[in-house]
Amino acid sequence: MSRSTLPVAAALLSCLAVPALAQERVSARYEILIGGLQVGIAGFEGRVSQDSYQASVSLRLSGVSRIIASGRGSAMASGRIAGGRAVPANYTLTLATTQQNDTIRMAMAGGSVRSHSAEPERPAAADQVPLTAGHRQGVLDPLSAGFFFVPGSGPTTVAEACAKTFPVFDGRQRYDLSFSFARTETLKVAGYEGPAVVCNARYRAIAGHRPAVTAPMEANRDMQIWLAPVAGTRALVPARIAIRTPVGMAEIQPTRLELGAPATTASVSR
Repeated sequence: MSRSTLPVAAALLSCLAVPALAQERVSARYEILIGGLQVGIAGFEGRVSQDSYQASVSLRLSGVSRIIASGRGSAMASGRIAGGRAVPANYTLTLATTQQNDTIRMAMAGGSVRSHSAEPERPAAADQVPLTAGHRQGVLDPLSAGFFFVPGSGPTTVAEACAKTFPVFDGRQRYDLSFSFARTETLKVAGYEGPAVVCNARYRAIAGHRPAVTAPMEANRDMQIWLAPVAGTRALVPARIAIRTPVGMAEIQPTRLELGAPATTASVSR
C-alpha cells in the first residue's frame, strides 16, 4: 500500500476488534488485495466478556513494487466495556515495513491517554498540525475503535449500525473515522453465511498530520466497510474493507470468520 494510504488502511484494519455483551471468542483471517493482486494477509483474535475485552491484529505485507509496502505489523489492546462502549486501558502497535516503522505504547483511563511513547522520534515538519493535550482526551485507540453496538432487541444488520464517529488517537495523530449507511448484502465466507450491513467510511485528520499528505484520503469518497453480526450479541465486526487508492482498489477480504464461537487463532504464520 502507498505511504499515504497505509495509515488509513491500518486504522480501518484496526476496526477488526470485535466486542460482545457475553463472553465470546472471535477469530478471523483475511487476504489483502490491491487491484485484485494479493499483497498481504491479516489475522484477528479477540476475547470479550461482559465487562472487558482483549483484541489483537497481525498483518504481513508483501509489496510487489516501491509503491506497495513490504513488512509486518501487529497491534494489541485491552480495556473494559461500560455503557455499550469501549473504555481502553492499554494499546501497543509494532509496524515494520519498507515505508514505515513504528512502535507505539499507550496507557489510558476514562477515555484519556495517561502515558504514551512513539518510536522512533520524528521531528515536527514545518507544515505539521500541532498536537495538544486536548487531542489526547475523549479518544479511543485504533483497535478499541472497532466496537459497533446496536441498541434494542431487533436485528443488528440495520442502518443504525453505521451511524458512528470514532475519535481516534493512534500515538502520533488524532483523527476521526465516520461511518454512514450504504446498503445491506448477504456475505458468504468459510465460517459465516448471513447478512452484512455496508457502511461508507470517511477519514478526517484533526492534529499531528501534514495536510498535504492527508488531503487525498480526506477527499476519498470511495471507502466502505462490511459489518457482520457477532452471534448472541448486539455487536457487529467489520468483515471486509475496500479503499480506492491511486494504484487500484485496496481490499481486505475475509477468507474465514468465526463470529462468537470457539475458534482457532487466526495468525498470519504459514
